[in-house]
Amino acid sequence: MATKNYLLVAAIDFGTTYSGYAFSTRTDFQREPTTVYLKQWVDPASNMVYNKTSTCILFDESVNFIKFGFEAEAKYLDLIMDNEHKTWYFFRRFKMSLYDKQSSGDWFIEDETGKQLPALLVFSESLRYLKQSVLEEAKKQNDIEVEDIKWILTVPAIWSDPAKAFMRKAAVEAEIDSNMLTIALEPEAAAIFVKHLPVDKRLNGKGGELFQTFAPGSKYIVVDAGGGTIDITAHEVSNDGTVREIIKSNGGNWGGTSVDREYTDFIKCLVTESVTQSIEKKEPHVFFEVCREFETAKRTIKPQSDMMFNVRIPSQLGEAYAKLKQGEDLKSKRFVLTKGQRNVSLSFIGDKLRLAPKDAESFFAESVNKITRHLKSLLQQKSGKGIDTIILVGGYAESPILTQGIKSTFPGMRIIIPMEAAWSVLRGAVIFGHDPSLIKGRRIKYTYGVKVFEKFDPTKHDEKYKYEEAGEIRCGCLFSKLISIDDPVTVGEYRKAEKYLLTDNGHEGSIELYTSVSSDPKYVVEKGCSFVGYILSAGHDFLLNENIEVMMCFGETEVEIKAHQPKSNKTATYYLGQ
Repeated sequence: MATKNYLLVAAIDFGTTYSGYAFSTRTDFQREPTTVYLKQWVDPASNMVYNKTSTCILFDESVNFIKFGFEAEAKYLDLIMDNEHKTWYFFRRFKMSLYDKQSSGDWFIEDETGKQLPALLVFSESLRYLKQSVLEEAKKQNDIEVEDIKWILTVPAIWSDPAKAFMRKAAVEAEIDSNMLTIALEPEAAAIFVKHLPVDKRLNGKGGELFQTFAPGSKYIVVDAGGGTIDITAHEVSNDGTVREIIKSNGGNWGGTSVDREYTDFIKCLVTESVTQSIEKKEPHVFFEVCREFETAKRTIKPQSDMMFNVRIPSQLGEAYAKLKQGEDLKSKRFVLTKGQRNVSLSFIGDKLRLAPKDAESFFAESVNKITRHLKSLLQQKSGKGIDTIILVGGYAESPILTQGIKSTFPGMRIIIPMEAAWSVLRGAVIFGHDPSLIKGRRIKYTYGVKVFEKFDPTKHDEKYKYEEAGEIRCGCLFSKLISIDDPVTVGEYRKAEKYLLTDNGHEGSIELYTSVSSDPKYVVEKGCSFVGYILSAGHDFLLNENIEVMMCFGETEVEIKAHQPKSNKTATYYLGQ
């Protein structure tokens, strides 16, 4: 629904571990769709340059925004050294708080030391910083103002409607015009980028493989392997070159950060539970440093390597261990019993922990197993038959352990990993902003319906939902289905108008929309049902106790709603949760 009156498309990839942005002008896009400007960030800790920065944000004790990204990490570590960090607010990897968000409403999230701030503040200030950075970079190259920019915000395809609506709300709070904002689904954006790759930039020079992947009638699956989530979609290519989703978006929280958790758990077993509890209570930042060191070192882990794995561990671990263990030296330990009851041998040289290659690989085992098992189950489905290509993108896709795990599990499949796979989503999101026409059809992730009442019928209604109003015995909490889970929908196509009586139920939105993981729910309070928002936005000026006609579009990246009231002759169009 974003307007086409723009000069530049800017895409923000707000990731679990890293975030970044890219942009291109209309002229850039017409000349070469895949050529975009990628912002470069310097990590003060290593002086290395990256195309994304760490998803971290720092507020002072008065809850004023101070820094974002690598600079926030550096400042927070500086505060720790001066023991001044306890009253500040430092958030990292907070995107995962949206992973299983199934209902609308405000909530709080915890920082590194357990202090809480409203989630909307944390997300909106992060987006405000990124938006401002886009403006500064764009103005260096073009005479661009904020109103000239069409914004694309990427989100996992597996996210719920309330999670997507929250991101739009956070963007609007960051003063991004909602009419110039489009939500893009990450695996779809990646597919768009791969389809647009010029022949000379295709992996290993195999232009023919990409031609086959996007030939009419072919089917492929996109695996966006990010820090927090593994986000999957599958497409079939139509005769006109556009694509339709053939398996509803799916995935899980098996991304790169789950590998970090395995390593952190290993370190906690190494130092023992009592030392872990002491550190978490007195110096919780130590495990943050443990993760930061591993984040860099894990990139050296390769399949069947003959090189020992070396990773720096913070000195505070050894100090806390010696203090609680009557002077024992942590570096004298030669074995550790893991949570999985495996005995792992280890050694130390200076401040480095050394592990055998197979033990370093084991940190990836659960994540890779869950991903490959899930892919196997998808490919065995009826709708998965005929898929012969896996497109692997995202930062985690650059892990040799993951890529080898997928290649060995699916030896007969064509595996496409674009060069710089970590930036595929960003580059594709910019292309999507200029031309969203590639995606023609999607699959519905949930069954949608509205909460209604009917005259009570003892032969079909449950007694516990019976109530009396206006002299009539009614049954409430009924799920009036609009569309079923896994139904195919066409992008931009609105459903047939439904009529509803707009009553005053204490909320301006009035008509309640629900989702269900069941194909045929009867009541909105059943297991698997979730309230996702009101069909009318708060502040609407429709007349109460009069009929309205509602058309809904489920084929876009967000649920779009058109409401018309014949009596007042008013019409409104907006996104769910707006």
